[in-house]
Amino acid sequence: MTVAPYPEFFNDVFGPVMQPGSSSHTAGPCRLGYLAGCLLGEPVASMRIELDKEGSFAGTFGIMAEDRAMVAGVLGYLPDDARLFRSFELAEEAGVEVEFAFTEIAESRHPNAIKFVLTGESGLMIDLVGDSTGGGMVETVTIDGFPYRTLGDAFVLLVQDPQEALSDEQLERLRAELSDVVDAQTVRVDGRGVLHAFALPVEPVLESLREMLDGDVPVLRLALLRPLLPVVSQPDRKPQLFDTMTRWRELAVERDIPLWEVAIQYEMDASGWPFAWVVDRMRELSLVMRRQTRAVYEEDVAVVDTEFKPDFAGRWMKHAETPARVSDGVTAQTIKYAYGAGAGIPGVENVPGPMGGGAGYIYAALTAVQEARGLSEDDVLRGLFIAAGVGAIAYTRTAPTGEVLGCTGESGMCGAMAAAAIAEMVGGTPQAVENAASLALQAFIGLPCDPMPGGLSQPCRSRIMAATCMAHVFADLALAGHEAVLPLHEAIDVADGIGRALPPELLCTSEGGCCAAPAAQARRAAYRRWFDESRPEDRPPGNLI
Repeated sequence: MTVAPYPEFFNDVFGPVMQPGSSSHTAGPCRLGYLAGCLLGEPVASMRIELDKEGSFAGTFGIMAEDRAMVAGVLGYLPDDARLFRSFELAEEAGVEVEFAFTEIAESRHPNAIKFVLTGESGLMIDLVGDSTGGGMVETVTIDGFPYRTLGDAFVLLVQDPQEALSDEQLERLRAELSDVVDAQTVRVDGRGVLHAFALPVEPVLESLREMLDGDVPVLRLALLRPLLPVVSQPDRKPQLFDTMTRWRELAVERDIPLWEVAIQYEMDASGWPFAWVVDRMRELSLVMRRQTRAVYEEDVAVVDTEFKPDFAGRWMKHAETPARVSDGVTAQTIKYAYGAGAGIPGVENVPGPMGGGAGYIYAALTAVQEARGLSEDDVLRGLFIAAGVGAIAYTRTAPTGEVLGCTGESGMCGAMAAAAIAEMVGGTPQAVENAASLALQAFIGLPCDPMPGGLSQPCRSRIMAATCMAHVFADLALAGHEAVLPLHEAIDVADGIGRALPPELLCTSEGGCCAAPAAQARRAAYRRWFDESRPEDRPPGNLI
């Protein structure tokens, strides 16, 4: 029996490791471009990138490096590659023509839909339509006009048979050459023929397959989409261990193990990895998060400081040394590390979770408590597994993104994940851990996502700072016995209902909310003038919101 895909820690919650930017507007578009480049299978000569004129990219285009990310992906770069910010320059050097068009994408109504139309050096043309679904995750919609869905979690062998010349016997012979097929689909479209798609856990030898088939059916075209995600789907994946925190707590009692160990078992079931691999991967990510939050203070790095993206971390450090500072203790350290998490330094990798850089903000809250309480690195690691479990529940029940839930899906979920993690780190009961997450999320339900172009990262900065700096407060409330009333999954369901009721202009399109205020409009005009006069490679990396 094939198990339906479900969220896991290293693909969905804490990923992808990326350059500074937005997970849905930078990492996702880059990944879709990469898949389009794989589909082409040869050096690109020209690319036309179509975007929905009513979608979210229309309101923020270029602000979150969407344009550079899309081009970088087609050129073969993934979101963690710093060359992403030089993609226009690299395309020009390679003689690649680049065109963007805002139009209607008939194949998808998702606000983050993108259509790539690529022409290769041989004259071959392909097209791929996909959605950036949030948190850096993507989903293809059509491939050369064939409806086909993949999340980038497997090697996908595509066999295009325009004349339907491949017999059942030849198809079976092809399948016999492939090992451990996770999923196989055949899609037929009138006038285009048939597409056979095989999702695989390991890379097939494309040339040998091509040689085997060319003698029989020379009109076939083979292409290989490479996996984008660190955890590749396996044919024997186990069912999802839990999708509510209530069940998660029950499992801890049934198995007589702590919540964090149940979380590791969840990931083992999802990935097929052994216990040690799961722990090592989270430890690796924690080191990336540590650098993300500390590099601006501890390394000799080039910090962006412009009219539209100030050096907030530098400003905070100067203020923190004066008698005028009001915040102290855990809150002051959280602010310091949170500003580090959002510094947007080229070459300093970020970990989303769920928003771009979100895991860095969560880590800021956790390590501020760690320092204040004298906790160990293992305590932080336990907290990160709790945060990952909370995130997996959120991704199961909704799409925690600005485009679907508003800032509740980004700042609000980061705050909930951090609050739960902190409650675990300091020895809270499983019920207190769940209460902390639910209390934190309830405080942020109903927030719009209305990033102001050129608006000094407002109001997003205010919201993520509030969620991050309040995480230890909600953990304390839960530890003191404050009941959340709503179990976490019900709080998530409420957030989902309210978020989906928000009008489109409040869902990351930069059209409503704060963006409609006169001061925001003036900022937008100033930013647009600067943007139109600048070259893409001269623009700072990351978000200019």
